[in-house]
Amino acid sequence: MKNQDIFDILENAENDSMERLIEKCPEISNEQLDRIFVKSEKKFRYQRAEKERTERYNNIKRTENDVVKGVEHSRRPAWLAPLSTAASIVLIAGIAIGSTVMLKRNTNSGGGGVITPAVTVTTSAGTGTSSVSTDKNGSAITITPATTTVSAVTVTDQEPKDTTESVDTEFINLFVGKWKYQESSANNLNLANTIETKGIVQINEDATYTYTDNNGNVSTGTIKKVIEEIGGSRLIRLDFSGNIFKTNGAYYVESKPYELHFGNSYVARLLRNEYDDTYGISTSWQTAYREELKNFMYSELYSDESMWDIQDLNGDGTPELLISRDTSLGSYIYYYENGSAIIVGEIALENFGRHGSFLLCKDENLVGFADSSIPEYAADDFTAFIGKFDTRHIQQFQIMSKISYPENPQKYYYDVDNENVSEEEYNKALSNFNSKNWIEVGRRYSFGDYSPLN
Repeated sequence: MKNQDIFDILENAENDSMERLIEKCPEISNEQLDRIFVKSEKKFRYQRAEKERTERYNNIKRTENDVVKGVEHSRRPAWLAPLSTAASIVLIAGIAIGSTVMLKRNTNSGGGGVITPAVTVTTSAGTGTSSVSTDKNGSAITITPATTTVSAVTVTDQEPKDTTESVDTEFINLFVGKWKYQESSANNLNLANTIETKGIVQINEDATYTYTDNNGNVSTGTIKKVIEEIGGSRLIRLDFSGNIFKTNGAYYVESKPYELHFGNSYVARLLRNEYDDTYGISTSWQTAYREELKNFMYSELYSDESMWDIQDLNGDGTPELLISRDTSLGSYIYYYENGSAIIVGEIALENFGRHGSFLLCKDENLVGFADSSIPEYAADDFTAFIGKFDTRHIQQFQIMSKISYPENPQKYYYDVDNENVSEEEYNKALSNFNSKNWIEVGRRYSFGDYSPLN
């Protein structure tokens, strides 16, 4: 059988096998591979010739009659073991690199960009065992295999880590604004004469805060929401970062929306800046209306369709609060008095207006509404109202109606101020209604948006 050396085999290897091997080590160029191959083949052929020459001298023994005796021994070249080891390490390193790259590509979710592995190359040298033979004269011949250099490749993952956290700050809308940080020298906030204001806390819409003490020192931090169960009740606790206050956790209860108290000892609190030190008394209509909106939001009247507005209905400089439960009714009207929001409910309909809103004539400080969509009657039925808000109730000025008879839709009943009138008198009242400079008010802001009250 014709002998084949390793380089003959590699030269005749299938293309796809060589391509797979090359792909595992993409860092080595074709030019570098060619140089390595030529040098290795040259050294291989030189040492093979040297080996064969030594074996011929070692394994052949002549007799006195020049009769050739002896046995030819087959020996695996000594350099082949380290060379095979080196080739295996290079192949394993290539597979490791290729596997790591493919794994990272497959696990990339699309938001992390291209992942570049770091490659560390460590070089070590290995020398095979020397073999000793004797020539025909008995002289020793030492054969030292070629020194083999092995490169080990270490792959480390350099994928950037995404440490960004998605933070929900919607909870902070109830608390945005200025608060007074107060402590009680007697560890009892119910004793007003022991309360001392230490500074002002500004809570921002991004759940951050700024604290300015009485000496002008400024500190900043973040706020997180925690739900804590105490005695079977779920309480909202706001955790303030830093060590500025007596304790970091401030509790909120619906019965006192103007206060955040720290801990259960009741020795420190945050109080709405608009409130004085007496509980329940607000120094501004903004705080009173904010509190009323929160109370409404937690009541059975609240729905996803609920909205609100503020309008100065009587021109006294202090606006009224308008809360619309939904579009099926009018609006609840609240006025500000002695630190509280008080509802107007002295008229026939507690909800004033239609479809969650009503009309306002600022020129004459008049309020009104008009409705032509009473479903049980004809489409052209109509009712209009003109009144005046005088701080505590709405005074009726005029109301008019045009109603068709169910048994005869072509015949109408005309009414002005609850009296049956002629069509001419009704048209005169309607003309007066239409002459007003009306604007529609109500349902302007969503619950949770308290920016007009800051």
